[in-house]
Amino acid sequence: MPWRALLRTSSAVWGLLPVCLWMWMFAHQPDFPGTDRYWEAATAQITTVGIIPLSLCTAAGAWEAARLKRSRLASGAAVRTPLAVALSQLRVVWGVGLACVLWALACVAGWAKDGPRGPDLRVVGLLCLLLVAYTAVGYAAGWLFPGVLAVPAVAVATFLWLSYPVTVEPFWLRQLNGTNLTECCAYDRTLDTRALAAPALVATGLLVAAVVAVVARAWTVRLAGLLPLALAVLVAVPLVDPLGFDPTKSRDASALTCAGESPRVCLWPEQADDAEQFGTWVGESSALLRKAGIATPRTYTPTFSRPTRADVVSSLVGALMPQSPPACAERHAWAGESAYAPVGVWLELTAGARESDVARRLDDDGKTLSLVHDVRELPVRAQQRWYENNHAALTGCDRKPELNPKAYAGGAA
Repeated sequence: MPWRALLRTSSAVWGLLPVCLWMWMFAHQPDFPGTDRYWEAATAQITTVGIIPLSLCTAAGAWEAARLKRSRLASGAAVRTPLAVALSQLRVVWGVGLACVLWALACVAGWAKDGPRGPDLRVVGLLCLLLVAYTAVGYAAGWLFPGVLAVPAVAVATFLWLSYPVTVEPFWLRQLNGTNLTECCAYDRTLDTRALAAPALVATGLLVAAVVAVVARAWTVRLAGLLPLALAVLVAVPLVDPLGFDPTKSRDASALTCAGESPRVCLWPEQADDAEQFGTWVGESSALLRKAGIATPRTYTPTFSRPTRADVVSSLVGALMPQSPPACAERHAWAGESAYAPVGVWLELTAGARESDVARRLDDDGKTLSLVHDVRELPVRAQQRWYENNHAALTGCDRKPELNPKAYAGGAA
């Protein structure tokens, strides 16, 4: 069929404008996970933005096959193989899919302002492969089954497969469809190659099964075409099972640039423009903590850019706090839990944070701030004892915190 006729009659072309509008609105939600990321992290979001275009192309592929079958044009084209006919009919759908990939990149580009690197071509390639594979699956369904059933069935099935596994267990299931990349990435994390290879394997298996279904005439051969898909799944599952729900791995530390001492500030390339602010605020906060008798981290590596002083102080203090409850907390009561917020707030205020910035993160009617304010009225040595005693209670279950500042006023505690 001529290009002009394909463009005029293709269901994918008619769906392009509303789908692109939806993609833009979805990517610009206030809580969209791609916000404030570097290029790799922003690019990772295009597979999620692409769920609706993938569903559109799958349904359009089924529609094209059903329409062709109904017209009986393919049965009269003896000189052309079923595969050649399918490729001819699907070229517009794939063109629409490519336009959606480029538009998805445009939708997330506004969040990718950090660093010199461009879009992650691995993710772009994966989304293109998904579009080719799911469109072919839709075409195969429309060729084999009544179009009135195939079109809505493949659209709904594709949407559910791409969007639902991210909410369920086992975790490896969500790694197979290619849309679990939204967990990527903080500056110190990068996409694990396995999280890209597994959905690529499954998509390739789907593509092979779809081609066999269209080309073969016997149902036994068509069913045998599912074997490559089964093999792809069998290879992909053990590949991603160790990842759990997280598609990322630690980034190569050789990309860090470090400067200064005590603590040494180490930044990723995307944070280079903020080096002066990080260095100044970390130095000031560290000096205040040392003045209060608190040992500071030897190295400071932030995982954000465009810092504010409040962000820097909070992240520096976070490095001094336990990152998780002690193992004993899983077996019995952990008295130290009550000390976590007061100790953290005292550290932040001691490091130079403003009370107004700290108060925005608390939801206890000012009780913690009031307590910490009383602690900060104590002599420096008494505050240091208060901190040491209560910080120790955070790391085990054999020590109870003593938060009352009066217990330290006479120097007994």
